[in-house]
Amino acid sequence: MSNYSLFGGTPKKTLDLMNYFKENSSIYVYEGSFSENKNRFEESGGNVYEGVYGWNLFRHLSSLLKIIDEEKIDIVQTQFFFGEVLGYLIKLLRPKIKLIIAFVGPFKPDKFKSFISKLIYRKTNHFVYITRYVKNEKIQQFRILKRKNGSIIYNGSAVRMDSREYSPEMKTVSVLDIAGLVDWKNIQILIKAFNIIVNQYKMTDYYLYVAGDGPYRSELGKMIDEYKLQDSVFLLGYQKNVGSLLNSCDIFVHPSYAEGFGIVVPEAMLAQKPIIVSNAGALPELIENEKTGLIVEPHNPKDWANAIIQLAENPEFALQLAKNAEKNASERFSYNKFCGEYEKLYNILLNNNFQK
Repeated sequence: MSNYSLFGGTPKKTLDLMNYFKENSSIYVYEGSFSENKNRFEESGGNVYEGVYGWNLFRHLSSLLKIIDEEKIDIVQTQFFFGEVLGYLIKLLRPKIKLIIAFVGPFKPDKFKSFISKLIYRKTNHFVYITRYVKNEKIQQFRILKRKNGSIIYNGSAVRMDSREYSPEMKTVSVLDIAGLVDWKNIQILIKAFNIIVNQYKMTDYYLYVAGDGPYRSELGKMIDEYKLQDSVFLLGYQKNVGSLLNSCDIFVHPSYAEGFGIVVPEAMLAQKPIIVSNAGALPELIENEKTGLIVEPHNPKDWANAIIQLAENPEFALQLAKNAEKNASERFSYNKFCGEYEKLYNILLNNNFQK
């Protein structure tokens, strides 16, 4: 794992797995940023190792092989290109290890990384895809994956417990998104939608809150200034109190146009919030239109504005969507279901040879 950031879905679900498997789990962190969260992983009962060696593959590999031999590790699971490279080298030197690669996003690597990835995937025992969308995207990028063993395991979550601590003051109608500030998260469409709501429709009691940070923050700030929305749209930066934010908002929105999963959507479902998502990426796998939320075209600001207003002005409809969403998330995206699916996979790998 690259770092301890709990703002991203991958470290969060890694922590969930460690809490589930406890002393039978270990993680190796190869960057070490967000170290203020390290204690959360240590408290799981699993083993936490660090190797902040940059791109020095020899030092990483030396540390990892020592850990694997001492802990008698049977399964290595990794994700992202650098982690895949390390997993591949481990597999070459410890061929009895079962190697799992988990695909956590849909994006295609460049030509050099694609070439290396094809070599890695030949030695990989099993692949995990977080959605059907990600599976389809990856198989299109790497035809070898059609011949390899793989499973779709949806991410899971529990109700964010910090929602019981306090509720920050949000003005009505409060609309929330939790996302990294990068282009494909599509926060810009929300700002354009609020330009319509506030400046065209003159609905000045609507407020947008975005929890997250990233390289697109400056660009989004310029948009807010351009539309004179400084009193209506708020970029909150990274927030630890995700549960509190979900507890306090009236409507949750997630307009990403290339989302591999979007763990914040099931978290909003479990918080029993009315939800609007884009008709793009994996999001239609999570939300059923007009049953567990609303699905909107990702690049039409008027559609987003109207969907937000529809939920705000029809509280009974919004409440029914929220109740349906909570029930659906409890069945499909729970912490126990997510961890249980991985437990089944690990047991199969330990008892069968999936290598082709």
